Amino acid sequence: MSIEITRTARSYAAYLDGLRVGELTYTRRDDEIVALHTVVEEAAEGKGVGGALARALLDDAREGDLKVVPQCPFVAGYLDKHPEYADLRAG
Repeated sequence: MSIEITRTARSYAAYLDGLRVGELTYTRRDDEIVALHTVVEEAAEGKGVGGALARALLDDAREGDLKVVPQCPFVAGYLDKHPEYADLRAG
């Protein structure tokens, strides 16, 4: 079972075995990415989908030299639990 992540202009989508099972929406603001909302289908909860979405956003932020504003509680919690991304938190 592998999670695939795709990115659009305003969201990341997660696919598990070819089925769309999650989404993380965001917006850009100057040199920041604002993480707005993360949703994972109930059947995919506990399978690492939310974490994969958060990592994709955070890795892209690092690559683009951007800070992250975690308005989404899931992304805020992910940042709290993963100190390797602490430098990306805005403010």
